[in-house]
Amino acid sequence: MTQPDANHWLWRLSALEWLAAANSELEQGRASLGARRTAVTHARRAAGMALNAALVAMAARGWSRERCESVWGRSYIDHLRTLAAAADGEDSGLRGPLEVEHCLRCRELLAIPVMPPTGLVRLAKTRDEASTHAIELAAAIVRGCAAHVGS
Repeated sequence: MTQPDANHWLWRLSALEWLAAANSELEQGRASLGARRTAVTHARRAAGMALNAALVAMAARGWSRERCESVWGRSYIDHLRTLAAAADGEDSGLRGPLEVEHCLRCRELLAIPVMPPTGLVRLAKTRDEASTHAIELAAAIVRGCAAHVGS
């Protein structure tokens, strides 16, 4: 088990603490559904924090600190981009413990623009379907990571 390090971007929290932070981001995103940029940003941050939880759990299961710190990059956007690209690849080592479906969700989450397109106004069921969809995708990523951490 890796010892906590308050000054390190990954090791400052345990896997369960990263999941709690991810759930907090989801709640903030849900509270901001009317503000697309804010909601999508919270969704992406939530997914990234959940992915940090998966990395910390992998360290407890034998991955080296160095691999955990570098395999998906450092930032939450790096994590999402790396896993989005891994959705097509045969390299399951890059995905680590995650299924392809999680990588596809990362790709889909990144594809949602933080700003609505300009031009024609699109009619939708809700005020901003994109915000809602981003939160739903992030929640699925958080659940998948939580299942991995709990296993």
